[in-house]
Amino acid sequence: MAKIKSLKGLGARYGIKHRKQYSKVHFLLKEKRTCPECGSKQFTRDAVGIWSCKKCSLKVAGTAYDIKL
Repeated sequence: MAKIKSLKGLGARYGIKHRKQYSKVHFLLKEKRTCPECGSKQFTRDAVGIWSCKKCSLKVAGTAYDIKL
């Protein structure tokens, strides 16, 4: 079974199922993405559903935690 990285701050609260779901979404949200326009690794989430590239200023609307282009 693959071990999921732990998140500090949650401790033993909320139950194991909720901690695993939270950590899965958190690491999915924070992973590096490439910009579909210029190919740089500076493609980040600005707000829920709004993704932008800091290099070429491209803005894209997508899903809340991940973007599928």
